[in-house]
Amino acid sequence: MPTWVGLCAAALSGCVLAAQPVPVDLFANQVRGPYQTGTFEQMWVDAAREETTTLDPADRRRLMVQVWYPAAYKGNPARAPYMLHPGLYARQTELLRDHPTAHWVYAGWLDDVVNVRTNSVVDAPVAPEPRRFPVILYNPGAGFAAFSATFQTEFLASHGYVVVGISHTESTGIERFPDGTAYRLETNNPELTDEEGEKLTPTENFRASIKRYVERLMPVHVKDIGFVLDRLQQMDRERGNRFYGRLDLERVGSMGWSLGGALSLQASRDEPRIKAAVNLDGWLFTDVQETGTPRPIMVVHSDEPFAYHPDEPAAERERRLIAETQPWQLYARMQTDWYDVTLDRGGHMHFSDQSLIMPEPVRKIFLAGPAGAREPSFVHDASNRLTLEFFDKYLRQSSEARLLCGGRTLPGVIVRGRSCP
Repeated sequence: MPTWVGLCAAALSGCVLAAQPVPVDLFANQVRGPYQTGTFEQMWVDAAREETTTLDPADRRRLMVQVWYPAAYKGNPARAPYMLHPGLYARQTELLRDHPTAHWVYAGWLDDVVNVRTNSVVDAPVAPEPRRFPVILYNPGAGFAAFSATFQTEFLASHGYVVVGISHTESTGIERFPDGTAYRLETNNPELTDEEGEKLTPTENFRASIKRYVERLMPVHVKDIGFVLDRLQQMDRERGNRFYGRLDLERVGSMGWSLGGALSLQASRDEPRIKAAVNLDGWLFTDVQETGTPRPIMVVHSDEPFAYHPDEPAAERERRLIAETQPWQLYARMQTDWYDVTLDRGGHMHFSDQSLIMPEPVRKIFLAGPAGAREPSFVHDASNRLTLEFFDKYLRQSSEARLLCGGRTLPGVIVRGRSCP
């Protein structure tokens, strides 16, 4: 990920800015598919699995899971709020307000979106046709819950996919669950201690942090995905469930942003029920680049503006260049289709709702390179169209792949890969 801290502190005195009102109808003009959309969020408990990120051996693995799906309803019912359970994530807002120079982009943002409404309806009836819908699993970036990419999850649901967002517990800043269970990350933390870090060069520190994540948390998150798929299978078989007989679990895709994107590629290798995967601007904090994956993949990444910052330390430049070579190591080991997509003048935060919410002074600095930044709407539209085309091709066997295969182009979008005649 980019080094925002020093740049932010120098440019905006820690980026502590007065909150600007976020429009209630933030998503009102979003391009959508033919379906109305419904949503719900639930806590799912894996009673068979110990929660290894806390010190209480009695803790079971709890996940907040939000689902967006094709719906059918009449009239003009109330639209779902952006956060269905806002009180759960109070810890994130309060904690990060106390450390704005370390986490500039999150500070207070959950407070700013409490009145935002989406295009979905809570618990709306599932659309009657087709009989079964393919499934896409969404994995958010580190520090974010699944709703942080509503621009994309709603879009895919409106095109006939059931999109299941998995909030991997220790990565969301969650403070408590709906059943009242408190949560605090107490162990399995991949970060190095100050004492350990002082003994390493920045590049060694970076590699050690990756190794710790791969060894400790990546297996936990892959198991989360397996558990969610098991639960979806149960829902598909359960009479009276809204998804009884409605989920096509032979057509499952996985996608994610940042850390969640890297997880999606890893899971495509480790979880055989996943048939295709998308990584949205995620460095490969995994070992999948060393082995490849048997599933078709797409990696969409920004033309990172921080690469051009004249004051970038040499160690940070080396760290970034290491990360940028990882996808190409993966492609070299692939035996199936792959796509590498670059969005010119896109930034890392463009791939989440953050780019719509952050104040304009912050946006100008953190989304812009020397040539200026793309409007969030452009990156969101390109990401949505590419992702839909990819999943339609590999989950629905669609013959239409004009963006991926060169039959149609978008300005500033470069597609490379091995897949098309």
